[in-house]
Parts: sequence; C-alpha cells; structure tokens
Amino acid sequence: MPTGPFLAISPGAFPGGFDRAPPGGLCLSAFLFLRNERGEVLLGRYAEDSRWAALTGLDAGRVRRYSTGWTVPASHLKLGEDPRDAALRVAREILGVDGLRLGEPRVATFVYELDRLPGERHHDVCFLLDTAAPRGLRVEPPPWYAALAWHDLATLPASAYARGHDDVAEAWRRPPAPSF
Repeated sequence: MPTGPFLAISPGAFPGGFDRAPPGGLCLSAFLFLRNERGEVLLGRYAEDSRWAALTGLDAGRVRRYSTGWTVPASHLKLGEDPRDAALRVAREILGVDGLRLGEPRVATFVYELDRLPGERHHDVCFLLDTAAPRGLRVEPPPWYAALAWHDLATLPASAYARGHDDVAEAWRRPPAPSF
C-alpha cells in the first residue's frame, strides 16, 4: 500500500501534494474507440514516422517498439486540453475524420513500474471516449500508420495489441460503473 504524498499536482500544492510530476511520471491520455455498425473498433499499427512526436507525444523509439501490434488511436493530452477535445483531435489529425459526437469520457487508471525507472511507480490516467462512426466511413491509413483495420475487441487476443492497449481495450469493454 503506497504511503507517499497525495497525487495532487498544483503550484503550491496542499500539504502532502506535489508541485511537479511524481518521480515515476504521470501521463494523461485520450483514447478514441471509433465503432462501426458491427460494433468493431478501429485500431492502427504504427509506421515509423517522425510525425508521431507532434501528433501524440511519442518518440521514435517507442513508435518502433510498439509498431508490431494493434493500438487504439490515442494521444497524450496537451497542456490545458479537455479529454473530449483531445479525442476529437485524434479523430481529425490522426485519423482524418471530422464531425464526430462523443459521449462523456470514462476513466481507467494504471500504475506500474517502467523499465527505465526501476523502483518508481508510473501513473497512467486514460480517458476512454467512444462514438459510432458515420455510416459507411472508410478510413485510409495516413503515412504514420502502417495499417488501420476494424476489430472485434471481444475476440482480439491480448498478444495482438502493442503498448499495453489490451488493458485499455479491456477497461473500455467493461460496463461503466453505475451512477448515483
């Protein structure tokens, strides 16, 4: 059970909070689950392309490492960006799709140790947004994707994903918690 400071990041953080990211890091990301009429979700395989850094914040080494499996279209949030705006940016800038209507984000969190920071806990806060694709939508892979394809997430094996996106897809597949 963690006993460290509370994970509140703010200038002049309250006692026990941080005024900068924790030593293991913290990522805020938006994941776009674009569903077709059969309920399949659009997934992509990264191509080695330098534009990933500007599009999502991924460096060339990570793109190369994660290029062998399927990923949910996603991006780190930009400073001050709302998760819904980030998901619409993913649709527009990464997939070339406009005019989507998103529901409210669901949140999934993951805490793990990174190979490059042994002994430190890294925190991922993932905003999961989904929407139905416009009927008949055909998305051609832009140069930064080696492939885009529709997949049934209930049958795609965990080994087919890259970058831990199997955990993110599983979190999205779980029914939302009841609201009170």
